[in-house]
Amino acid sequence: MRAACAIFLAVALPLTSACGEAAHGPLAGASDAWASAPEPTSASTARTSQAPAEAWDGYADVLRLPLVTPAPFTSRGHLPAQSVDVRANEAARAPYAALVSDTVFPDGSQLAELSNNASGSGYLMRKNAGVWSYFELDPRGTLLASGPLPLCAGCHAQAASDHVFGLPRAL
Repeated sequence: MRAACAIFLAVALPLTSACGEAAHGPLAGASDAWASAPEPTSASTARTSQAPAEAWDGYADVLRLPLVTPAPFTSRGHLPAQSVDVRANEAARAPYAALVSDTVFPDGSQLAELSNNASGSGYLMRKNAGVWSYFELDPRGTLLASGPLPLCAGCHAQAASDHVFGLPRAL
């Protein structure tokens, strides 16, 4: 019996450690900030359990921002991957177009990534006093969350250029 237990332990213990969670790094060009981001608090998010009724007051202004993308592209940064356009206000347009690793956006910059899919989300970044605020919008433009959202801030802190990732590069 003792020999059978020893054989069982010799075989079973290595197998149980092999069944643990595999250590995988983030995908190239992707952030893994979601894994360590704290849960949002009611002070940092405007999410509610009720269905939103109407578009956010600032949504019309976001839709009027000029496009800075020559054509829609597939964004993989905000999941699920979706076809999007990027829009920027006057303050952000030139720095975004010339984005390099040491680009710094001026206060007042606004960048929006809006889905071309009727069921996709939209995202807006706004810089004031040197700090970016983040906004998440549903397909109708209803504000789902805003402020210094931990998940957004954690991911965008990994960008090489002032919290902005820029357009996808050809491989």
